[in-house]
Amino acid sequence: MKKIYLAITLLFMSCTTYAKSESLSVRSYLDTEFDAMFELKVLEYPKVILDCQSFFHQLVVYKDTSVDNEIKQSFHLDFEECYRAHEFLYMSQDERRPVCMTLDFNEGEIYFSNSPTEECK
Repeated sequence: MKKIYLAITLLFMSCTTYAKSESLSVRSYLDTEFDAMFELKVLEYPKVILDCQSFFHQLVVYKDTSVDNEIKQSFHLDFEECYRAHEFLYMSQDERRPVCMTLDFNEGEIYFSNSPTEECK
C-alpha cells in the first residue's frame, strides 16, 4: 500500500511540476484598434493580448474564445513590465529576431527571450 501511495504521490508531483510553465514561440506581434493593446500570435492559443492600456496592465491568454465558454488566464503586470514587454516584442519583430515567451502559470509571471524557435520548448 505504501508503494502505491508513493507512486501516486510522485506521479502527481511530476505532473504539477511539468505543467508549471509553458514556452511558446511568438509568430507575430500586431497592433489592435487600441493604442496600447497588442495581439501576440502563437500556435498554441487562439488569442493572446498584451494590454498596456487598461487600468490593470496584463497579458491575457485565451484558451477558448467561443462566446459561451471563454476561458482565459491573466498575468498582471505593472506599467514598467508592460512597457518593457512591448518594447522587447516590437524591437524583436522589427529586427526579425525570434521571440520565445514563457508563461509560468503557478507564479503568474511571463518571460521573453530571443531563443530560436527550435529551443523554445
